Amino acid sequence: MHVDVIKSRDMLLRVRSNWEAVYQADPEAQFYMSWTWIAGWFEKLGAQWIVLAAKADANSPDYVGFFPLQLRTEQSRDGKFHNELRTGGGYFAGYTGFICDPQFAQETVRAFADHTKRLNWARLHLENIFASPERLKLFLDQFPSPDFVTDKIQRPDDGDGIDHDIYVYVNLPSDWDAFLYERLDAKARRNARVALRQAEDGEYRITTPTAETIEDDIEALLKFWELQWAAKLAARYNPRLPYGMMNNFRNMLRCCFADNALYLPILWQGENRIGIQASLIDWKNRSLISLLNGRDLNIKRPPPGFVLHLQCVRWSIENGFKVYDLQTGDFPYKYDFGVIERRVECLRVSTRDQRNLRGALEPQTLPVVFDRALRMKKEGSLEGAAQACRQILAVDPHHTDASQLLKNLDTERRRAVPANLTVAKGFHQRGQTAEAGKVYRAILEAEPKHVDATYLLGVALLQQHRYEAAEQQLRRAIGLRPNVAMLHYSHGLALQQLGRHQEALTSFDSALALKPDYGLALAQRNSILKTAPHIGLDRSL
Repeated sequence: MHVDVIKSRDMLLRVRSNWEAVYQADPEAQFYMSWTWIAGWFEKLGAQWIVLAAKADANSPDYVGFFPLQLRTEQSRDGKFHNELRTGGGYFAGYTGFICDPQFAQETVRAFADHTKRLNWARLHLENIFASPERLKLFLDQFPSPDFVTDKIQRPDDGDGIDHDIYVYVNLPSDWDAFLYERLDAKARRNARVALRQAEDGEYRITTPTAETIEDDIEALLKFWELQWAAKLAARYNPRLPYGMMNNFRNMLRCCFADNALYLPILWQGENRIGIQASLIDWKNRSLISLLNGRDLNIKRPPPGFVLHLQCVRWSIENGFKVYDLQTGDFPYKYDFGVIERRVECLRVSTRDQRNLRGALEPQTLPVVFDRALRMKKEGSLEGAAQACRQILAVDPHHTDASQLLKNLDTERRRAVPANLTVAKGFHQRGQTAEAGKVYRAILEAEPKHVDATYLLGVALLQQHRYEAAEQQLRRAIGLRPNVAMLHYSHGLALQQLGRHQEALTSFDSALALKPDYGLALAQRNSILKTAPHIGLDRSL
């Protein structure tokens, strides 16, 4: 099995008919793996995606499988950047995965896993992964322990007791009356009839968009959604999150409408929209997927959300659809429709050391890392920017912009050393040894042989009781300037704490040889001889 990597929109456009043929042939393929969804989402992502495309051999004319992946660049705690892969389709895609011709399913799934391991990444997020147990096991088996760790990701708890691993859907009968009597209990059936009767009198009406109204209709839907959810999401997660979600929804709703894959019923009261329901039309699987809804929160009768769900079910039945998919979350209202549950989980495969495979960045993400380097320079994080440049140059030694930026940063960092040393000493004098240590390290990144920073970092480590690290650091300081008694004295203290008394005694002797009246060194030397007199005997033999 041969795998190509599709990286550009032009390449993606050239395989559209092939993609759609595989999509139609695969019994496990669902709407979020369709050309409409993937192409629309990846166009918005710009360059931060790839598609693994598998064919029987390199000379085969057509591909037999596609695995879309999103590329992300994250920063680790040590300041270095690493790459993460996420299943394609967007973080709000209800289902993700891969598609393949069923005749080549096993070979294709293995090939996808094998090629994924050739990429540089620290984590592979299989968000909302929707594949048969056989396919999923076959894929995950290619990432064995201990080189990889696979675990289930707990979705964020919204505090409302909803399990978002539970997805619910309704199997639709062939006619509307059968739905009312077979799927709804007596109370829900009565409420459905009353709600629809209210929504269909002279004051209310239900319409769908036209090419002329779709932009206004989408904006009205997003405004409803913003009023209901934006403040909650911003407070719980991130102030920018709801507006990023709105931009994503706006883009995908437009794409789906253009490809006749969007059903958007609108409930009106007079000239005012009071509710809008966006659903995705999965023509292949004869399924309508509830994606997004919004309503006027002041309207209680008729209930806009309930009415529009009923309208979606009725439209689905009239068009011969078999499933109305309400997707994630066991919200109580969904059970009024006679739903069936299934579980869709989020999994994560991580490298053992949480670092990129082969220790390098994925080449396609270098522009992102360089932009981050420029931002860090602007924010004054010179060492962080320099480290980013070094990571870029490790992948592409001829990256002109990174080379030039690194030279500029080195000049700026050397120029800043005196001021930084003053800052570090200030931290140190106030007992803030951890903060001082960070600045000492930054100085040493700019000037690796800076004696004061080397020595004072060793002292800070000694004061933090990190004796092993302190001993090594102080030994480096002595290597840079061996004729300073204080350096030998501090080194002796670290050795003494490590129980290496013979070596400590030698360090104190070195300090006294350089400064015979060094009282502190003499006191420590004598304390060793008193507590371990055999050392003195050993030295005299």
